[in-house]
Amino acid sequence: MEDSHRADCFSRRTRAHASRGGPLCIDQGRCASMKTSNLPLYSSVNDTAPARHISLAWLSSMAKAPSTGPKIKARAITPYSADGKTKDHARSATYGVVVIDHDHDDRDAAAIACIYDSLGVAFLAYTTSTHQRPDKQDVIANRWRVIVPLAAPVDAERYQQLAQGIAFALGADPAQARAAQVFFAPNRENADAPYDFIDCASRPPLDAGNSSHPFVIEAMAGWADLQQERQKVAQEAAVRPRSTSTGDAGIIGRVVAQESLRAVLESAGYVRKGADLYLSPWSSTGNAGVHILERDGKEVAYSWHGTADPLSALNNGGHALDVFDVICILEFGGDVSRAVGALAPQVDPEGQRQRQREHMQAKAASQADKSPEPPPSLAKAANDEPFDLARFALNGQSAAMEARMLEDTFVLGRLAILGQATAFYAKPNSGKTLLTLWLLIRAIEAGQINPKDVFYINADDNFKGLVHKLKLAERWGFNQLAPGFNGFESAMFLRYLQKMTEEESASGKIVILDTLKKFTDLMDKTVATAFGKVVREFVSSGGTVIMLAHTNKHKSADGKSIPAGTSDIIDDADCAYVLDVIESDTSESKKTVIFENIKARGDVADTATYTYTTQKGLTYDDLLESVREVSREEAEDARKREQAEELLKKNAAIVEAIIEVIGEGVTHKTQLIEAAVEYSGCSKAKVTKALDDHTGTNYAMGHRWTVSKGEAKNARVYSLLLSFSAPPRYANG
Repeated sequence: MEDSHRADCFSRRTRAHASRGGPLCIDQGRCASMKTSNLPLYSSVNDTAPARHISLAWLSSMAKAPSTGPKIKARAITPYSADGKTKDHARSATYGVVVIDHDHDDRDAAAIACIYDSLGVAFLAYTTSTHQRPDKQDVIANRWRVIVPLAAPVDAERYQQLAQGIAFALGADPAQARAAQVFFAPNRENADAPYDFIDCASRPPLDAGNSSHPFVIEAMAGWADLQQERQKVAQEAAVRPRSTSTGDAGIIGRVVAQESLRAVLESAGYVRKGADLYLSPWSSTGNAGVHILERDGKEVAYSWHGTADPLSALNNGGHALDVFDVICILEFGGDVSRAVGALAPQVDPEGQRQRQREHMQAKAASQADKSPEPPPSLAKAANDEPFDLARFALNGQSAAMEARMLEDTFVLGRLAILGQATAFYAKPNSGKTLLTLWLLIRAIEAGQINPKDVFYINADDNFKGLVHKLKLAERWGFNQLAPGFNGFESAMFLRYLQKMTEEESASGKIVILDTLKKFTDLMDKTVATAFGKVVREFVSSGGTVIMLAHTNKHKSADGKSIPAGTSDIIDDADCAYVLDVIESDTSESKKTVIFENIKARGDVADTATYTYTTQKGLTYDDLLESVREVSREEAEDARKREQAEELLKKNAAIVEAIIEVIGEGVTHKTQLIEAAVEYSGCSKAKVTKALDDHTGTNYAMGHRWTVSKGEAKNARVYSLLLSFSAPPRYANG
């Protein structure tokens, strides 16, 4: 680098201190790139949307006249152009500048200028709020932020390579190199705080695609060194040790043998970024940090991500994790016992049933040993009167029992009543949890229930989902519980209910189980019956239980979903519904579902229909906001549209043939049918029926052509129906 360039930087910095004019450039003809930079500026770091977008020239003027005040109140900027600063915004955005923070290397202005002069880049450098002041560790040092403008925007992946690579190569702060990391605009804590800046931003911006540029060479070398260091640490990491019983070890071994580590990661939202690399859904950098390695013939994962990632080595003693570890952490909060109990039926179903039978037999034998005498109810009365059923009569207790009786109060819409056990059955991903929480929140809003009496037990979520729903619980005041956290164990759930029943604290309490299979074996009649008995006792004491369960994979002959498991849960419940999808509208990213009652006690609804968005990339709050109850008429129209869609799929070949034939000008019925038979290869009867099925004026209801009378006697002439001529969404016909 020529000395004159460095002299230009220092002379401009000196002039900047002496003048309060506009931003300075070495070559005013090159300032166009500074004016076209697009940097979102936030009024504060807590704002979710930018106040405006600024140019690099504007940022230069801010460096010349920094704001004054606490750092937390300073304006914030993102290096990428977007209307928000979440991880999703960052991943899909393009980056116009590279940001490097020199927080720990204690470099003065001359050293900063020397580094970036030698790298041959334009740059704007300014000191941060803690420059020459104590940081959180009471370390006093020079602290600089450097902005390097790019000639053309780059995507998040390329930004990571440049930002993390140059940070590693220069020994700069790696935190600022994260893809979603914001940076503070020029600011000093008070008027007396040390502050300095260097403005060399009017030089030609960096061409990030020029592999021979000194900056790019240095950054890519640093990136390669960083990956090599991470790979070395990952390779040397020991697999997480486990201390388990022989039985648990057998189940864990089956899980490791049967489950795919990569499939588990992908189902949990980890995104594959290379042959053996995955990006965590909790990543704030956008940089893949989960390495897949092989140990003793099995795949293990080592996560370089920060502590936000449950699999991070920082959370797991620096260990690599096998597939059981990953499932246990993501789905069971690290509770090995609960994971083994839940996974045993899947990996060893016959063994699990045998173990449950043995457990029940041992329990029965134990109870028999402890109770050799007949129960007190069969003992001879003190007055030697003969046994009579009259001793069990409730007569005379009606007033006391009435005082304990709950009024019919609806808990979830008109689907569940306080003081009852209600079961919702649905196939996975049909919206049962979303709708349950939506209905719960509506009841809390309406003052129908006390949120402090609600206990939502989330046993069917990954860690990310658990956190999202916990925030909802905190906002609306209801309680969220999860197995493996704060000592709660699903295996003890029945005992918890019994304890509340025994201590008469069940009344008014609402327990929501999501999902039921995590608390009982729905396929084992003995186990399910025992579960139902305890729930019935809890409900009889004034408690309420809402159970979310799954349906079978296959539907009944009439197309209805079938509740999974034995009938014992429904037999013991007061109320039961099956949730079915009646329309899945991909064009509008919307799903319509219906609750249909299959058992009722009390004035519950026979059906209830709801619609919600299925648009990708939305938050859980957005999904809740999209829920809407629809009328019977709308529900029936949705069902008809879904049936029409299914019919279109069934008749696809014939419909395509008829459309082709009509398009060729064959519009009279007889000739049309003959030509469509030849075109499709289907029978005349099937073509004729399809022609009738899809004739009409409502495109949304599956109609694809209309018919009118021709000039000849009894002639019928067909013409194609255009989609944009369809009637309104909920029109009949």
